[in-house]
Amino acid sequence: MRMMPVAAVAGVMSCLSACAPQSSQSFDPNDPAVIAVIDSLMNDAVQASREVDAVGVMESMGTGENFTLVTGDVMLHGSEAVASAFADTYEGLLRQTSTVDETHTRLLTPNVAVFSAVGEGTYTDLAGWTSEPVGLGLTIIFVLEDGRWVGRVVHQSIAP
Repeated sequence: MRMMPVAAVAGVMSCLSACAPQSSQSFDPNDPAVIAVIDSLMNDAVQASREVDAVGVMESMGTGENFTLVTGDVMLHGSEAVASAFADTYEGLLRQTSTVDETHTRLLTPNVAVFSAVGEGTYTDLAGWTSEPVGLGLTIIFVLEDGRWVGRVVHQSIAP
């Protein structure tokens, strides 16, 4: 059952790559400058999540309706809907902890990149109770818009 979403994502990424305009310039799918920018955005988002700061988490995602978050069996469209859901969730938390074990960023085209990460995290509610650690997985499609890399599609998974 898990292979179906993986196959669908792989198909979409192949189409994006194949449909991209071809350029006479060389293209580096591991461009260190782009990877550094995306890593910086993600480091800021992770720090904001530790501080249960919904606004800070969303800053790297850009704004508008051209944004989708999938987590578990929930799909939200538009940055306002996602920010509101984050704010509702964070309202009941004192803090979160997270460790990032591995990341990988790859450009599919000069204007589209995929960021993936795995790690582990806990949350502490307002009463002081801390959850057991859970595995975390994250994939984000970044798009270069007006000279700025912004997340447009996010898939987050939590594995007990």
